[in-house]
Amino acid sequence: MAHRDAHLNLIDSSRQLFELDPGAEIEAGAGWVFGSGSSPHPVISNAAFRVDDDLDPGELLERARAFFAARDRGFVVWARAGAAEDRDLIEAAEEAGLQAVFEMPEMLLDRRVDAHPPPTGVELRRVTSAADADDYWQVAASAYTSIGFPPEVFAHYENDGGLSADNAAAFLARLDGRPAGIAMTIVSHDVAGIYWVGSTEEARGRGLGWTMTATAIDAGFDMGAGIASLQASPMGESLYRRMGFETIFNYRLLMCAPPEKRR
Repeated sequence: MAHRDAHLNLIDSSRQLFELDPGAEIEAGAGWVFGSGSSPHPVISNAAFRVDDDLDPGELLERARAFFAARDRGFVVWARAGAAEDRDLIEAAEEAGLQAVFEMPEMLLDRRVDAHPPPTGVELRRVTSAADADDYWQVAASAYTSIGFPPEVFAHYENDGGLSADNAAAFLARLDGRPAGIAMTIVSHDVAGIYWVGSTEEARGRGLGWTMTATAIDAGFDMGAGIASLQASPMGESLYRRMGFETIFNYRLLMCAPPEKRR
């Protein structure tokens, strides 16, 4: 059931990350979670998840359309491609006209990895203050524009306390005093979900990605997790494979356009 627990960790973690945005709205019902962030970006900041695999996919899509239409938003449904549990959801979404816009591998690791020492000139620390959190999201904005994230998405995260919740740990690396690398873990369902691993362009190629990811994995295991999980970006997938992560399925993001584009 590791793949099920990893899926639930993603949902719980996504909700926890939405809560970092004071403008976000969240609806959690009997079998679903919807999150609408301050940004209107339909793929990055507005998401629908099916929590109960037995929930009728038509009901999920109907409720999601109503929730996001009330906010004049498009959204994506996160579905597990290649997993039997979401076959009906993918079929229903495609029949309803949602478009597959992105896929990423869901990867698991059942052990710690060798913790490489930080590269020369790098200071690694846990995020413990609002100033650290600001630097953390500054690196995220810089790192994730490489794969198409609008940098303004990260400007809405303000609740720095959420980065140091009882089940979370975020880490920041500075290179020659400047914010350069990030990673975090959120633990639930016996899973250490690894999120927002990234580095600035000037810090790449130094081994910082391994250091940050291993640090977050170790923190998750220290908090009681028995397995680590992540959704790999194209930039990070080869690194995670070298660390020992294995793909169990791909997440397929199926987009429903904003209401005005559906008319």
